[in-house]
Amino acid sequence: MLFLVAAGLAAYVFLTHRREGVEVRGGAGTSRYEPVDPAGVTSVELIRSNSVLRVELTNAAWRMRIPVDYPVQAASVERLLGLVGKWVPASFVTAAQVAAQPDALKAFGLEPPAATLALQTPGGPVIFRIGGFTPVRSHFYFQRVGSEGVYTADAALLVALPSTPDDWRDRTLLDLGRRPYDRVTLASRGRTVFEAVRDGGRWRLRQPLSARADGERIEALVSQLQTLRVSAFVSDAAVIDRAAFGLQPAELEFAVGVGTNDLARLQVGTMATNAPGERFVRRLSHTNLVRVSAAELSVLERPMEDYRDPRLFGALEGVTSVEVRGSNSFRLGLVGTNWSVTEPRAFPAEASAAEFLISQLATLEIAQFVNDVVPDLAPYGLDRPTREFVLSRGTNVAAHLQVGRIAEPRGTLLFARRMDEPGVYAVPRTVLFNLDSPVQLRSWRFDPTNAVRVTVVNSGKKRVYAREGGVWKIAEGSPFAEFVSDAMEEILFRISSWDSMRYAVTDEAALLKVGRFPEVAHEMEIQLSGQAGLQTMRLKFGGTIAGNRYVLARFDEDPTGLRLEMPGELYVQLIRFLGLP
Repeated sequence: MLFLVAAGLAAYVFLTHRREGVEVRGGAGTSRYEPVDPAGVTSVELIRSNSVLRVELTNAAWRMRIPVDYPVQAASVERLLGLVGKWVPASFVTAAQVAAQPDALKAFGLEPPAATLALQTPGGPVIFRIGGFTPVRSHFYFQRVGSEGVYTADAALLVALPSTPDDWRDRTLLDLGRRPYDRVTLASRGRTVFEAVRDGGRWRLRQPLSARADGERIEALVSQLQTLRVSAFVSDAAVIDRAAFGLQPAELEFAVGVGTNDLARLQVGTMATNAPGERFVRRLSHTNLVRVSAAELSVLERPMEDYRDPRLFGALEGVTSVEVRGSNSFRLGLVGTNWSVTEPRAFPAEASAAEFLISQLATLEIAQFVNDVVPDLAPYGLDRPTREFVLSRGTNVAAHLQVGRIAEPRGTLLFARRMDEPGVYAVPRTVLFNLDSPVQLRSWRFDPTNAVRVTVVNSGKKRVYAREGGVWKIAEGSPFAEFVSDAMEEILFRISSWDSMRYAVTDEAALLKVGRFPEVAHEMEIQLSGQAGLQTMRLKFGGTIAGNRYVLARFDEDPTGLRLEMPGELYVQLIRFLGLP
């Protein structure tokens, strides 16, 4: 039984692994040619009169061993082996015919051969001697060592043979593969531009100062360098005249590492005189000198500021309270699941307005890194800040920002500082800094069923609507034959769900004049019962602005009014159903 099993396995291996030979016919005979299986080749050696190239398959990767130990372009090797695997001779010249030629093998370009291609296979070495072209030049002559005679084959194979070892070298300038790194260093003429380290998933600058780093930009730089390609290989010598190539010191030096160990280090030198637009680069991992496009290397010439984190705070998730200090100080907090202004007076806040305030701080970017060491805050107006924002998560401060004076004549930038960092920055003067009063955060959401009385005044005429037994009726003023109770419910619903940009009214007289409120002379008051945080909402309507209506709104006894904008469509419906004849 064991003998039969062994015989069966042997037969299976023979049938599945043997490669059928090809019969090649010639003018005076035939020859049996056995193709090479490219999958079994473990080394390729190409010998020319002036060079030797040898690549080996190690750990499933091709690598050059001669003339220098170096990574290779695997695709080029695989392309050649693919052609060799499909290589079928077109014709055959017998040994007798070769001997009959006056110069024998020399007549076929095989004495000496133009090149010798040696492949290491599981069955041993397979060696081809490459000769010259046939008279029609679409084919060439070759010999397979161990076989008599000379074959011809399609000249397309010759294109896949490298002219020099450099043709097969991997031209990737920086190849980290999938290796993780946690340190990136850039220097210029021996002076550190920046050294950044990653700790806990976040990047920080360690040199020349300690600061937050822009991790996305640092990683983008490393990724971009990995796309650069070598234009030419200059020298593989371990010792070179570094001064001759602008490498003593290097004009630029870039390193990527893990801890104190370098994974790769590049030294960039001067422009190559014989190759305009290219610079010398020394790669210490290969101890070789190459040329690379100067335009592509310009990514290494950015200043340190480009690698600092431009966000003042970044994501501010889980904030539960906001305190604004300065003129009109107030405190905003989560009460249960709803936002409310709790100081100096309590009223419900609009969730979208509260979230917008927090998002403004989270997305606020630094326009200028003004000063990283500030002995005196007075020149920036930060000894007595005009405004402070303190955001907390529970009892822990998540962000504390102080805002000083205007940073430049145009008034678009303000000096600011984070209380947990020593530097002073200039930040854009955004909507955030136009928050003049807590009333700008007020919510006027209400349940229309809580409305009990609506008063409308138009050009001195007054009408009062009152809810009686769940139905709206005219309680005061001239009858309105077209009035329908359901229309009131619809109008109240739309007013309660309407939202707008909010501006605190600091000069009411100026607003009334600019907004043409006296000309329109239209007002509305909504009285609510059982509505927590809001009992009375008063609206005064003005002229149009970009298709909307100016609105001056007041809530309960709040002394500060809001300038709002009402969509023109909503105002038209309000006039139609509740206006005076």
